[in-house]
Amino acid sequence: MAKFESVESYLNSLSGNSLNYVETIRSLILNLNKDIHEYSAYGLLAYKVNGHTCYIGGFTNHVGIYGPISDVIKLYKEALQSYKVSKGTIQFPLDKPLDLMLIEKIIKTSLHL
Repeated sequence: MAKFESVESYLNSLSGNSLNYVETIRSLILNLNKDIHEYSAYGLLAYKVNGHTCYIGGFTNHVGIYGPISDVIKLYKEALQSYKVSKGTIQFPLDKPLDLMLIEKIIKTSLHL
């Protein structure tokens, strides 16, 4: 797993739709609450507020939301049927438009906003 010293260095490692999708999700998250702290951790972008954390990452074929989100996955099980999910991961493919309404719900629930 690559380690990035800053958010900027992480973003500089991405390109194409991976970068575009990460930037879109990043902007959505940062606009949810002025107290959200953004940093790089575990080779991903991390977002923390009021003791709750979620992560996003861009890859060759998908962007993902990561973290302690198994309850979120259960809550949005129906809406997530067309996405690859596991206990702590939701993957959004780069060849399909982002469902920003769903992503916002997932992030808000994950960060307890």
